[in-house]
Amino acid sequence: MATRKSKFDRILNDPLRKNLIQIAFELGFYSIKERRFAKEYLSRLLYRKNSLPFNNYLRDAEIGKLQLSRILHSDESAETLINKVKFYQFCIQNNIPTPKIIVYNDKRRFNDFKTSFEIKDVETFKTLAKEWMLASKYQSIFIKPVDGKGGTNAYRLDHNTSETEYDTVFNAITAAHYIIQETIIQHLDVQMVSPYSINTLRVDTYKPLHEPSRVMSALMRFGRKGFVVDNPGSSGGFFVPVDMQNMCLKAPGLQMMAVGNHTYLEHPDTHILLDKHPVPYLDEAFALVNQACELLGDRLIGWDVCIGPEGPIIIEGNHNYHMVMQEVAYGGYRKHPDFIRVLAEEQIKA
Repeated sequence: MATRKSKFDRILNDPLRKNLIQIAFELGFYSIKERRFAKEYLSRLLYRKNSLPFNNYLRDAEIGKLQLSRILHSDESAETLINKVKFYQFCIQNNIPTPKIIVYNDKRRFNDFKTSFEIKDVETFKTLAKEWMLASKYQSIFIKPVDGKGGTNAYRLDHNTSETEYDTVFNAITAAHYIIQETIIQHLDVQMVSPYSINTLRVDTYKPLHEPSRVMSALMRFGRKGFVVDNPGSSGGFFVPVDMQNMCLKAPGLQMMAVGNHTYLEHPDTHILLDKHPVPYLDEAFALVNQACELLGDRLIGWDVCIGPEGPIIIEGNHNYHMVMQEVAYGGYRKHPDFIRVLAEEQIKA
């Protein structure tokens, strides 16, 4: 987690910042107005030149209220989203494309949906892992916590995996609850930007009462060299807003203040230009998440979608998704026509 000093250094060295006197004045003004330290001024990157007004953005406390809402979420729908095994079963039952789970475990006890068995040592795990890889379409498996979030503690195993890595993975998964799934691949238009991880489309849906689900906004997250996940919080990755009308990226790419606040016109490792880079199957991705939202019953969801060679694949959904990232990409959710309705449901002033 970034310290106050490191955040100050990042602001000080940001070439896009306003002058320090203006930053101090605005931060002080909003803090007095809010009767607390207005940390959203920093986390929404409002210290930068040409930023939008403070009041365009949600307060952190309001986001917390929406994430815990009993109006927008139910215990059942939230549990289905949180538990990756339950979510996989939901997708299979409803013919929603999602990565195939090979096995899931409770420490050393594993289950392949047919039988339960124990893996007692790393050599047995290594043998089975290699069998799973060989049987998979792309000779690779992806491993992540059953109830994990943000891409942390995830692993990918393939023919390049070292003996030491097998030991690390075995020790990690047999101390917790994990799923092991077949690795998927992404469309070449996405792969060329960043080949290091599956780069996911983050889309959020809202289902008003007695109305169909609708997509509110979209962004694309890109991973960095040396990481197997694209999450900006755990991999040093970044996100790029998506122009939903023209079906392409809308540079610049951004990092949040907490993880580096860098701004990118091109991917820093591959040097592919981001602006107007095409996002394939966008309409199909939107239709898929709206379908899943209707079937699941949760009314405010952040979806992670892989754009595969043949269409979208839902990785997961989150009822308590990262609204800060989403609203920074959009330009402030308090002025979003659909999100105004979300706020009204929890009696939060728009």
